[in-house]
Amino acid sequence: MKKNRFIPVLLFALVFCLFAGCSDKKTSGEFKVGVVAVTSGELFRKGNYIVTAARYAAEKVNKSGGLELDGEPHNVKLFPADSNGDPEMAAKVTLRLIQKEKVSAIVGAAKSNVALAVAKVCEEHKVPFITPVAGTNKLTSFKYSFRVSYTNTVQGEALARFAKNDLGHKDVGILFDSSSPYSAELARFFKEDYLKGGGKVVSFQGYVARDREYSSQLKKIIEAGAEILFLPNNTKKVQLQVAQARKLGFKGILMGSDSWDSIELERNPLFKNSYYTDHWVPSLPIKGAAEFERDYKKANGVDPSELEALTYDAVNSLFNAAKIAGTDNPVAIHDALVDMPPFHGVTGTFDYN
Repeated sequence: MKKNRFIPVLLFALVFCLFAGCSDKKTSGEFKVGVVAVTSGELFRKGNYIVTAARYAAEKVNKSGGLELDGEPHNVKLFPADSNGDPEMAAKVTLRLIQKEKVSAIVGAAKSNVALAVAKVCEEHKVPFITPVAGTNKLTSFKYSFRVSYTNTVQGEALARFAKNDLGHKDVGILFDSSSPYSAELARFFKEDYLKGGGKVVSFQGYVARDREYSSQLKKIIEAGAEILFLPNNTKKVQLQVAQARKLGFKGILMGSDSWDSIELERNPLFKNSYYTDHWVPSLPIKGAAEFERDYKKANGVDPSELEALTYDAVNSLFNAAKIAGTDNPVAIHDALVDMPPFHGVTGTFDYN
């Protein structure tokens, strides 16, 4: 990695997917899938990534003849629902998708607190839910919830190892959202692993979601002598935090997590000399990835982001489970997700359990 570059620290998660097989039969039914994603508000970009990738995967399957269920080909029909990035809203739209639209499964929910809200509803109604990216460890307690991405435990350990081995054991200050399961959890895991490895966390500062001013916490971090500022927060908050940190005189290294949106941050000069984690980047030597990148860009006019690649794997893993189950019954699909062998997706190889 070169200094003075905005560079992702890539983690290879255990992930899988399957492209649906071809069929010349005419479809006779529908396989209904809910897509919960924030498509309004400040985080709309992530929601659009999820919806676009899910639609691309569905269209690809439908063009090949659909999914073979109950002896007949079925077209995939998506039901996108805007969570507005709010757990309460996410729970409401999830319940509507299950009760009114009769979906067989739900995909989406990038934010951990939103994913947990969706997971609770899906658990109650025994409908499988797959999130492409929510990292909170709390999700593992739900039987009907699955994830393509790595957990916060894995990410925290990798970040701590990177800070130690690649950044030279510099003193770290951490600013995190104490009201966010994702941010607070990842901050804690990173701190624990960094201290175990002999590193030093000189300041550990929290804030709450509604905050827009961070000068008090940042001053404490700077005065403590932090050489690295770790910000496991969403892109909009990070942009404010970094602007305020630079204004207060912080000249050290910025380090982030998979919540950073590289498309927005790479063009911001304040993020010079920064590092962040990511699940996937283009041109990885993974079987099928090059074809996905080429075809996705051809269909959508832009290169896929990591969230689009992860969503593509999540949706295709669902399609594969439905094909194995041979039905649109949610419980049967859940069982197929658990029992099916590892599969190879465009972000790597993974196995649900």
